[in-house]
Amino acid sequence: MTMKYHTEFLEKVERTPTAISFRFKLPKGFDYIAGQYILVDLGNELVHPLSLSNCPEESEFIEFTKRMTGSPFCSRLQSLKKGETVSIKGPVGEFCLADSNETLVMIAGGIGITPLRSILTSLEKKRGNIGTIILIYGNANREDIAFRDELGNIKLPNYHLVHVLSDTTGMENAYQGFINAEIIAKEVPESSHAQYMVSGPPVMVEAVKKALATIDVTEEQIRTDIFLGYS
Repeated sequence: MTMKYHTEFLEKVERTPTAISFRFKLPKGFDYIAGQYILVDLGNELVHPLSLSNCPEESEFIEFTKRMTGSPFCSRLQSLKKGETVSIKGPVGEFCLADSNETLVMIAGGIGITPLRSILTSLEKKRGNIGTIILIYGNANREDIAFRDELGNIKLPNYHLVHVLSDTTGMENAYQGFINAEIIAKEVPESSHAQYMVSGPPVMVEAVKKALATIDVTEEQIRTDIFLGYS
């Protein structure tokens, strides 16, 4: 059963010129797993599903990160004042880390990074024994990379970060273009035997699934989290 909670707005943190993290007081009794999402209700039928971008180990608050699109929902979000109360429902979703000794490949497009950031941060804080994790992250340009410095400094054994950008200005060693089968095969040893978590807009997720099929990755090896409302 999905529970409803009331929570107080704390602060917002700019992640990119167009993406903002919104932090709220952790509601009493709210427990979640890294990778899950919540339904945020701002009133007046302004309701939106949003992945939690922080992890359970950051226990003082909950946070989601959204790209500002100019929608009524975004406008209402940006108008929130400290201490203002909003309603949330959740946690919801099964886009969470599965127990496996196989290589895990995380593939994100744009703001689709949020559940994967939650999972990576949780793993880092737990300091558990994990296998190889490869994050392939696609964006328009350097300034568009949410959590750029943080993702580059995650302290996990056998963690590798790959950037794919339409405009690679200012980013050494980034691939130019879009995430494709050639990049995945080059960066992932024995790519057909890995497990995949793909998160982003529908068009991006479908393109990645088609690319994976060409390198003999089955649908059973892929879990997806689709971010609606973004092109």
